[in-house]
Amino acid sequence: MSEAYDRGRLVELFGEDPEALAEVEREFLDTAREATREIEGTEDPAAIARAAHRLKGASGMIGAVALHQIAEAVEQAARAHDLTTVRRMHDVFRHEVQRVASQAGLTIE
Repeated sequence: MSEAYDRGRLVELFGEDPEALAEVEREFLDTAREATREIEGTEDPAAIARAAHRLKGASGMIGAVALHQIAEAVEQAARAHDLTTVRRMHDVFRHEVQRVASQAGLTIE
């Protein structure tokens, strides 16, 4: 299985300081946790689209290609008011967030 995100991309953006990289990873996962809670906690398509969009951007920044694609699909489904698709993608979404966390050596609550 491929890497969940491209740590080399983080090194290019933030340098090789392990503490700085760990902080970026923690901030990303905080964003992911918050977006996941927002998506799970509402039936409002606009709120879901905003949360997915935020996660899509954060995923793109760290090179989490699969999560970026999933977040984009959730965002598009929410913008189309297709909550059935949003909910159907929930497990895939959470699994990919967990893969990123595991690669970073962090846990998702």
